[in-house]
Amino acid sequence: MKVTLVFPRFKYMSGDPPLGLAYLASVLRNSTDVDVSILDTTFHPTMDFICSFLDRYKPDIVGVYFWTPGFNDGLKVVNKAKERDCFTVAGGPHATILPESLIDHVDAIVLGEGEYTFTDLIQKYQKGNMCEVAGIWYWENSKVIKTKKREQAINLDELPYPARDLLDMKKYIRTWHLLDNIDPKLDGTNFVASRGCSFNCSFCQPTLKELFGYKIRIRSPVHIIKEIALVKEEYKIDAFNFVDDTLTANKKWVTDFCTRLSDSGLDLLWSCSTRIDMINEKLMRVMYDAGLRKLQIGIESGSQRILNDIYHKGIKLDDVRKTLSSAKRIGINTMTFFMLGAPTEIREEAEQTIRFARSLDADEATFSITSPLPGTELYEYVKRRYHISNNYDDFDYYGKRAFNGELSFKQLRWLQKKAVLYFYTHPCRWNYVLKHLVSPKGIHKMLIKLKRFM
Repeated sequence: MKVTLVFPRFKYMSGDPPLGLAYLASVLRNSTDVDVSILDTTFHPTMDFICSFLDRYKPDIVGVYFWTPGFNDGLKVVNKAKERDCFTVAGGPHATILPESLIDHVDAIVLGEGEYTFTDLIQKYQKGNMCEVAGIWYWENSKVIKTKKREQAINLDELPYPARDLLDMKKYIRTWHLLDNIDPKLDGTNFVASRGCSFNCSFCQPTLKELFGYKIRIRSPVHIIKEIALVKEEYKIDAFNFVDDTLTANKKWVTDFCTRLSDSGLDLLWSCSTRIDMINEKLMRVMYDAGLRKLQIGIESGSQRILNDIYHKGIKLDDVRKTLSSAKRIGINTMTFFMLGAPTEIREEAEQTIRFARSLDADEATFSITSPLPGTELYEYVKRRYHISNNYDDFDYYGKRAFNGELSFKQLRWLQKKAVLYFYTHPCRWNYVLKHLVSPKGIHKMLIKLKRFM
C-alpha cells in the first residue's frame, strides 16, 4: 500500500520544513509496511505539481494537513486525490478543532496528535475495522462514525527522528533565515524539543491544549542532541532553531541541555522562542555560552490594555524593555512579534504598538494582522461582537482581515507597512539591513520575509 502525506503550502515560501508530517512518515515506516512519501508544495506551489506527483506515485491513501489559512488549498488537494480514487484523510489543527467543516469532503479525519492515530487507522483500514481506531471521524454506510477520544499522550523520546530524507532539505536549508541577523550565509534547520503550552493567551488557547494536552512534554537533552549531531553530519548545518512555543518554561531542562550541548563539541549557533516572563539574565548567559544567539519573543501589542483585556498575555510592557536590554548586553539578538488590529483596538493603540516596537532593543520585528483562529478564546470573543468571515482564506494573518473591527482593512494594511518601515529605518537596525544587502543570499532571504507583508 502506498501512502502520501501532503503539506499544501501555496503561499509564503519558508525555510521551515513540515516536521509534523516528517514525524508521521517516520512512524509509518517503523510501524507498518506501507510505502510512504511526502508531497510538499513549498517550493512547487502549483496544482500541476500536485497532479503530476499523484499520477506518478499513485497512492492508495492521501493524508492532507489542514490549518485554517490553508483550508481551501487543502480542499483542492483532496479533490485531486478523490479524482484518482484515493482514500482521503484530513489531519492538523483545523481538522482537530473543526472536523465538521471537513467531514463532507474527506473519507476520514484524524484528531489531535497524528502519529499513532494515523498509523492505527492505516492498519485497521487494511483489515476493514476502522471502528477500533480511537480519535477519528470516518464514513461508514453513508453515516459519520465518531470514535472515542484517544487519551494517550505520546512520549516524545519514543518517536523516531523525523524522515527528513522525504523533504527537499537542501532547499529548506538554503532558504532558512532564522539566524540571518547573525549571518545571512548561515545554513540551518529546525528541531522540535517539546509539545504543548501551559499558558492561556486568547489567540492560541484552548486550541493548543486540544491538540497537545494540558501539560508540556519535552524530550530528553540526550535524545535531542543525538538528532542534532546526525543532522549536522548529514546536511552540514551551521545553526539550528527550536520551533517550540516556549522552550524555557522548564529552566532546569534548559540548563541541562545547554551543559550537554556545550560538552558535545557540535559548535553550532542556535535560536528559540520564549516569553518575557520565562527568561532571565542568568539563564540567558547559560544559553549564550552554549551557542544561543537569538530569542524570538511574542509581545503582541504596545498597549497594556490590549495585552490584559484582549490577549490575556500575562506580561508587562516594562518587563519587555528590561529583558530585551539584558539580551542585548549579553550578545543575544531578539526578534519580536506584534499584531495590529485587535478587537476593540483603536488607531492610537495601533500607533502606540508601532512606537513601542521601534523603541526597543530588538533586532527584528514582525507585524501581523490579528486573526482570531477558530477554536480559540479570541475567536469566540470576536464572534460575539463583530461580523466574522466564513471564508477561511481571510484568516491569513499576513495580509487579510477576518472580521470588521474598529480599524478598516485598508487602515490596517497601511499601518502594517508603516510599522515595518518605521522599525527597520531606525539607525540601530541599519547594520541588520546592510548585512542582507551585501550578499545575494542575504537579499534573497530578506525578500522572502518582506513578501509576506507587502
